[in-house]
Amino acid sequence: MHLVQQYVHLDIDAVRATTPAQIESYLHSRQWVQAERVTPGLQAWIRPDEEPLPDHLHHLPDRRAHLIWPGHITAPTRQHLRDYASRVEDLLLALGLFERRLAADVLADIRATAPTA
Repeated sequence: MHLVQQYVHLDIDAVRATTPAQIESYLHSRQWVQAERVTPGLQAWIRPDEEPLPDHLHHLPDRRAHLIWPGHITAPTRQHLRDYASRVEDLLLALGLFERRLAADVLADIRATAPTA
Protein backbone atom coordinates (compact mmCIF):
# COMPACT_ATOMS: atom_id res chain seq x y z
CA MET A 1 0.00 0.00 0.00
CA HIS A 2 1.29 3.45 -0.89
CA LEU A 3 0.35 6.83 0.46
CA VAL A 4 -0.15 9.34 -2.30
CA GLN A 5 0.60 13.01 -1.80
CA GLN A 6 -2.39 15.27 -2.37
CA TYR A 7 -1.97 18.34 -4.48
CA VAL A 8 -4.63 20.52 -3.01
CA HIS A 9 -6.30 23.68 -4.11
CA LEU A 10 -8.56 25.00 -1.37
CA ASP A 11 -10.82 28.02 -1.61
CA ILE A 12 -8.90 30.43 0.63
CA ASP A 13 -12.04 32.46 1.33
CA ALA A 14 -13.83 29.32 2.54
CA VAL A 15 -10.80 28.43 4.67
CA ARG A 16 -10.73 31.90 6.26
CA ALA A 17 -14.51 31.88 6.82
CA THR A 18 -14.39 28.55 8.67
CA THR A 19 -14.80 29.29 12.35
CA PRO A 20 -13.08 27.64 15.29
CA ALA A 21 -16.55 26.68 16.58
CA GLN A 22 -17.29 24.81 13.32
CA ILE A 23 -13.94 23.03 13.55
CA GLU A 24 -14.57 22.05 17.17
CA SER A 25 -18.07 20.76 16.37
CA TYR A 26 -16.74 18.72 13.46
CA LEU A 27 -13.96 17.21 15.56
CA HIS A 28 -16.39 16.29 18.35
CA SER A 29 -18.74 14.71 15.80
CA ARG A 30 -15.84 12.57 14.53
CA GLN A 31 -14.98 11.46 18.11
CA TRP A 32 -11.77 13.46 18.47
CA VAL A 33 -10.91 14.28 22.10
CA GLN A 34 -9.50 17.59 23.27
CA ALA A 35 -6.01 17.28 24.70
CA GLU A 36 -3.81 20.02 26.13
CA ARG A 37 -3.63 23.54 24.78
CA VAL A 38 -0.49 23.80 22.74
CA THR A 39 -0.27 27.59 22.95
CA PRO A 40 -2.86 30.30 23.39
CA GLY A 41 -4.98 29.98 20.28
CA LEU A 42 -4.09 26.35 19.47
CA GLN A 43 -5.74 23.18 20.79
CA ALA A 44 -4.36 19.66 20.38
CA TRP A 45 -6.83 16.84 19.62
CA ILE A 46 -6.26 13.10 19.93
CA ARG A 47 -8.22 9.96 19.17
CA PRO A 48 -10.04 8.12 21.99
CA ASP A 49 -7.97 5.73 24.10
CA GLU A 50 -7.47 2.26 22.72
CA GLU A 51 -8.72 3.19 19.26
CA PRO A 52 -6.48 1.64 16.63
CA LEU A 53 -5.11 3.74 13.81
CA PRO A 54 -6.77 3.35 10.42
CA ASP A 55 -5.15 0.58 8.37
CA HIS A 56 -3.59 2.95 5.86
CA LEU A 57 -1.61 4.69 8.64
CA HIS A 58 -0.15 1.38 9.83
CA HIS A 59 1.77 1.20 6.57
CA LEU A 60 3.79 4.34 7.14
CA PRO A 61 7.52 3.79 6.77
CA ASP A 62 9.22 3.31 10.15
CA ARG A 63 11.74 5.98 9.33
CA ARG A 64 10.26 9.42 10.03
CA ALA A 65 6.67 8.18 10.29
CA HIS A 66 6.07 10.84 12.95
CA LEU A 67 6.63 13.51 10.29
CA ILE A 68 3.69 12.15 8.30
CA TRP A 69 1.39 11.31 11.22
CA PRO A 70 2.41 12.77 14.61
CA GLY A 71 -0.45 11.07 16.48
CA HIS A 72 -2.49 14.22 17.05
CA ILE A 73 -3.89 17.21 15.22
CA THR A 74 -3.77 20.88 16.16
CA ALA A 75 -6.72 23.20 15.60
CA PRO A 76 -6.81 26.98 15.96
CA THR A 77 -9.18 28.32 18.59
CA ARG A 78 -8.96 31.99 17.61
CA GLN A 79 -9.88 33.22 14.16
CA HIS A 80 -7.84 36.41 14.51
CA LEU A 81 -4.49 34.57 14.56
CA ARG A 82 -2.12 35.99 11.97
CA ASP A 83 -1.57 32.54 10.42
CA TYR A 84 -5.16 31.32 10.91
CA ALA A 85 -5.74 30.26 7.28
CA SER A 86 -2.43 28.39 7.19
CA ARG A 87 -3.28 26.58 10.45
CA VAL A 88 -6.69 25.57 9.08
CA GLU A 89 -5.11 24.32 5.85
CA ASP A 90 -2.63 22.20 7.86
CA LEU A 91 -5.54 20.81 9.89
CA LEU A 92 -7.50 19.96 6.72
CA LEU A 93 -4.52 18.10 5.25
CA ALA A 94 -4.00 16.12 8.48
CA LEU A 95 -7.70 15.25 8.72
CA GLY A 96 -7.73 14.28 5.06
CA LEU A 97 -4.80 11.95 5.66
CA PHE A 98 -6.40 10.42 8.76
CA GLU A 99 -9.85 10.04 7.18
CA ARG A 100 -8.41 9.07 3.79
CA ARG A 101 -10.38 11.80 2.08
CA LEU A 102 -9.65 14.91 0.07
CA ALA A 103 -8.93 17.98 2.17
CA ALA A 104 -11.52 19.91 0.12
CA ASP A 105 -14.20 17.36 1.13
CA VAL A 106 -13.22 17.71 4.78
CA LEU A 107 -13.48 21.51 4.43
CA ALA A 108 -16.96 21.20 2.91
CA ASP A 109 -18.09 18.98 5.79
CA ILE A 110 -16.66 21.34 8.40
CA ARG A 111 -18.34 24.32 6.75
CA ALA A 112 -21.65 22.41 6.77
CA THR A 113 -21.30 21.68 10.49
CA ALA A 114 -23.33 23.85 12.79
CA PRO A 115 -21.33 24.99 15.82
CA THR A 116 -22.40 23.47 19.14
CA ALA A 117 -23.64 25.90 21.72
